[in-house]
Amino acid sequence: MNEPPQRKLAVSDILEGGARLAARRILVFLRITTPLTLPIGLLFAAAVVWVANSSGSWHSLAIGILATVGVVYAIAAIVSGAACLKVASDAYKSAKPSAREAIAMALRRLGPILCLTTLLVLGAAPAIALLVLPGLTALGNYSLVLLVMAVFSLWTMGTYSVALPAMLLEEKSIRESLRRSALLARGSFFRALGTVLFGGVLALFVGALVAIVVSVFSLGGGNVILIVTLVGFVLGELLVAPLYVAFLIVLYGDLRVGIQESSAGSAS
Repeated sequence: MNEPPQRKLAVSDILEGGARLAARRILVFLRITTPLTLPIGLLFAAAVVWVANSSGSWHSLAIGILATVGVVYAIAAIVSGAACLKVASDAYKSAKPSAREAIAMALRRLGPILCLTTLLVLGAAPAIALLVLPGLTALGNYSLVLLVMAVFSLWTMGTYSVALPAMLLEEKSIRESLRRSALLARGSFFRALGTVLFGGVLALFVGALVAIVVSVFSLGGGNVILIVTLVGFVLGELLVAPLYVAFLIVLYGDLRVGIQESSAGSAS
């Protein structure tokens, strides 16, 4: 007798499951994010303070150093996120995750990870811009163009929401991982999009909450406030990637179950 198909998880169930997963393995996640992003994050914060207080030729040098450190910080954050994804996957399958093995895996596939992440960020950029900009009317004749691009961007975010898990966990190429994500998200587009959007907002909120708590200690002049605020955001960043990739892994696992049940139903 065939087993009844499992109920597809709602976005709220995915977020709840991801939050529990991240909380259960938070120490392993921190063993990844702390060494990879904290030192370079503090260096980035120091560079920002230097730019804010420099002038003349020193200002140009400070901007150059800030740009360089910013690129390294972004790469470190991407590697950290990929390693956290591996840990989240192991935890989701009730296996024992290893921070060292996860970092080694992320470094081994650094090139494809950077390329795919860049494509995903570029795809999401119009939708993010639409949220950040004060309003479509401020864009004048370009408002319709941005609106069309934002709709396409939302489609991209939902369709390719699990491309990175597919690449890392199924060892696929960039093109294959995009195709795999599109296949998994078929019929579950709005659940995938909802997980990406609400999961991203929730992860950023947790990071911002840490920054707000740290900002309580910003006593003193303008530089003190700036330093404490930047340090707070760097510390908050330690939790953003673990929480967000945990959401993606729960979504990925649920979509895979749906595909397997559909294939089994077709075969029978």
